Amino acid sequence: MTETKVQQIVVKAIAQTPIESWKYYHVCWWEGRLQCLHVHHTKEIHPVFYGAPGQVFINGLTAHQWKLTIGRIIDFCRTRGITLGAEPPKRWGRKSRRRDQARLQITEFDSLRLRTLIASAMSPESPANAHLDKLQRLLESADTVAPQDVPGDVVTMNSQVRLKDDDKNNEITLSLVFPLDALDDKDIEKMKVSVLSPIGLSILGRRVGDTLEGRVRVDQLLYQPEAAGDYHL
Repeated sequence: MTETKVQQIVVKAIAQTPIESWKYYHVCWWEGRLQCLHVHHTKEIHPVFYGAPGQVFINGLTAHQWKLTIGRIIDFCRTRGITLGAEPPKRWGRKSRRRDQARLQITEFDSLRLRTLIASAMSPESPANAHLDKLQRLLESADTVAPQDVPGDVVTMNSQVRLKDDDKNNEITLSLVFPLDALDDKDIEKMKVSVLSPIGLSILGRRVGDTLEGRVRVDQLLYQPEAAGDYHL
């Protein structure tokens, strides 16, 4: 993997981002690939290689900035056995558990409700705008399917999911719900997670076996409304 190849990938990532000069962005490793994103796109800790005001990315990085960024990316990839632009990254010592992760799938019913949520919740200076923007991008990039056609291993709204971290040998069970339902949660053992939370946005539309940030795995779908015939949920 040459420095020129890495630079080409970063240039493409920057070009794919609608950058505003007064906001801050960073080149980071997110969702299994190099991206250039707003610095507040998530609260989750993840690898960051270079950050600067949007104007810097618009004008173009200097030779020193490129050297710094590329060096960090190459070190990151070398220590994790990642080859950029090749197959989806695999971590050392871990067997491939399943097929490559496919596109997300969202039911028509969920898509309609989530788009309504975005329209009603979006407002100037709202702290939730970043999550709403990410949800909007997720809906635009996902495949929309009829509720009766969604596979039984896809995480839909109101699904109960078990996530497992094999590295730490622990797991957690949660239900993916709308924001108001998450606020209403009184049963600690049935943890409800808002679709607008970082983890909620990470699991929506995923399938059993998919990994989140290369570490946490969607281990089992304990309940899916569509599979149970509960199409009203």
